[in-house]
Amino acid sequence: MAITTIVMDVYKPGSELKNKVVDISDSFNARVGDNQVRLVIKYIERGIVERMEQEQLTPFMMGWVGQQDEEQKVTAETGIAVSYHGSTNDIIGGGKVRMDLPGTMFPQEGAFYGFFGLENSSGKRVTTNNVLFRIENNNPDMYVDTLPFRTELQKLLDEAIAKSKTTFGDISEGWETLKKEIEDALANGNTNIDTYLIRLKSAEEKLEQYEKDLAAGKAMTQQDFDNWKTILEGKMDAVEHQDILSYRNKLKYKTISATIYSDAESISNDQLNHIQATGADLTLVTMVTVDNATDSSPTDINETTFNDVINRATKIGLNVGMLKPHIGIAGQHDSFGRDKYDPDNYDTFFENWKDLMLHYADLANTNGIPILSIGCEMKLCTDTKYLVKWQDIYNSIKAKYPDLLIAYSMSMYEFEDSENSGQISSVVDLIGLNVYPAYAPANYDATMEVDELKGAWWHDWNGHEFMQSINGYYDSYQKPIYITETGLTPYDDGLSRLVSDYNGTDHAYNFDAQAIGYKAAFEAVALNSHIIGVAIWHASKPFSFIDENNVNKVTPSEKVLTQYFKGGKI
Repeated sequence: MAITTIVMDVYKPGSELKNKVVDISDSFNARVGDNQVRLVIKYIERGIVERMEQEQLTPFMMGWVGQQDEEQKVTAETGIAVSYHGSTNDIIGGGKVRMDLPGTMFPQEGAFYGFFGLENSSGKRVTTNNVLFRIENNNPDMYVDTLPFRTELQKLLDEAIAKSKTTFGDISEGWETLKKEIEDALANGNTNIDTYLIRLKSAEEKLEQYEKDLAAGKAMTQQDFDNWKTILEGKMDAVEHQDILSYRNKLKYKTISATIYSDAESISNDQLNHIQATGADLTLVTMVTVDNATDSSPTDINETTFNDVINRATKIGLNVGMLKPHIGIAGQHDSFGRDKYDPDNYDTFFENWKDLMLHYADLANTNGIPILSIGCEMKLCTDTKYLVKWQDIYNSIKAKYPDLLIAYSMSMYEFEDSENSGQISSVVDLIGLNVYPAYAPANYDATMEVDELKGAWWHDWNGHEFMQSINGYYDSYQKPIYITETGLTPYDDGLSRLVSDYNGTDHAYNFDAQAIGYKAAFEAVALNSHIIGVAIWHASKPFSFIDENNVNKVTPSEKVLTQYFKGGKI
């Protein structure tokens, strides 16, 4: 599931640049007939990350495909010229681009010899060393896609041209006019709308109705045509004014987590009030306790304690968006490493856990809670040999409550093990990931920028590539992604360390550091449409956005949460 990232330097290092060739065939090759082949390139150069965004740089590659000569090159004499010119949608952050190469890039067997680069409409252009990779063809009769790549707008133009040739009197003349207007827009570079097809939805609906009318033997009137033309002109105007570039992923589920640790230590009214003030819903975490790391019989909280939290939340208009039970050691809050939970009898554990999850499903149904997470970070229990157990839990819940959405909240150690623990994604409705990037290599300082920090979601300072995992799980299972945990502690080192060195000391809180971390997370999530929900961790220390020394204070962190949740920025 991992996507190979190839690093290229636009400074073109090497003592003899004219002979410097970077052979990437150990990481990437293609075959004649391949189409939409994903190639991820990371560009390195001082400032390149900022320039990609500020200068609207887009990726390209060009070269020759054919047989290599005695100097191991492919030239016009031995190859076919190929090129790819991307768009701003190919920029995925952290200096990386993702190109989905069309079949025209692989026209024949041999080698690609050329280079990568970045360019913009103002004439800016930087390139890499020459690059080489192989193009295989084991079957000489294989079909080769030699047609040029067509964007959705170009396909719409093709349809317009076809319909203009039908015999509907002066409607044909109208189609020709429309065709010219679309071609003018294409000539001006406004072709990059594949990701934004929803803006053409009404126009497409009109086309569908037109085709139905034709099939029914109905003729299209001039008025019908004029109405449709007006709709499409409006959509084209939106493209020409580039408002499509303001697209942001908007979340369906926006929550903040708070925990019932025990019957004696529940969620406070201050916590509920602060969560409600941000415009978020509550992810209600409950500690389901065991005596030790091998105890197979978890004990749930008292239902009276649960109902008390629900009632107090309801009174202030705070909805519960998810139930999320956690395994923990009694009396240790949520500090137990659930990845080390190893029941002494797995059959007994899963029987008990199934009963507990059915009980939580009852509670969710009774209280109108849409999502139940049936586990969190229990890596030994999500080994594939227990997948049938999780499937049984899922099936049992769905048999009673088919509309209840089921998730499982994977730790990084689980979702990075996609061939084993990650397969629990096959028995849920929503794929839950707990994501904690290392945003920076050192302590917070006021010069840090959100645009730099958000790149940690693509490649963080510990080497993790969370967005690639997110995209990989979506591609593999075609299920929405829910970030079931993300957050950071409000300390100077919160951007660089998951567990702060200052936790439990008298060191002052730094809510500015936490606030910019929240912004970086939201701005990253806003760029990935596969993500439908986020749960911020947490309303209790050490991750809390609430100042326990002044609970009436609105911290910088809370202001950010309110801007993005209640303010609708995410």
